[in-house]
Amino acid sequence: MIGKIYSSLTPYYDIKTGQNKFKKRPVLIISGPRNNDYTVLPISRISRKENIDPHYDVEVSPEEYPKLNLNTVSYVRTHKQTVIHRGSLGGEIGDLRTEYEALYRTILERLEEFNAYILESALEQQ
Repeated sequence: MIGKIYSSLTPYYDIKTGQNKFKKRPVLIISGPRNNDYTVLPISRISRKENIDPHYDVEVSPEEYPKLNLNTVSYVRTHKQTVIHRGSLGGEIGDLRTEYEALYRTILERLEEFNAYILESALEQQ
């Protein structure tokens, strides 16, 4: 399952209501299962362009990557990894690792950069 895109219920903060909610969205599985949990990267449309991180949000367009079965320009959010229970996973949408290896590697490189930044920041605070 690693490297595949699945639909999933994922948490998000609704700024209009000031509440945490859930929505069905695509996710890229990057690890798991471990204790019935998968580590995933959310894939989002990001309707407000000012919320796009120019480095860590990796754009995926349906025209350029049609085998991923995404309906609109979306972004793999490498700086927003999360853990979801396997019961939250729906059906498979596409296989990023197999179909678009170069894009998959770019996403993993950005993920690695962000995780290194987190560790470096945490160590500096000691």
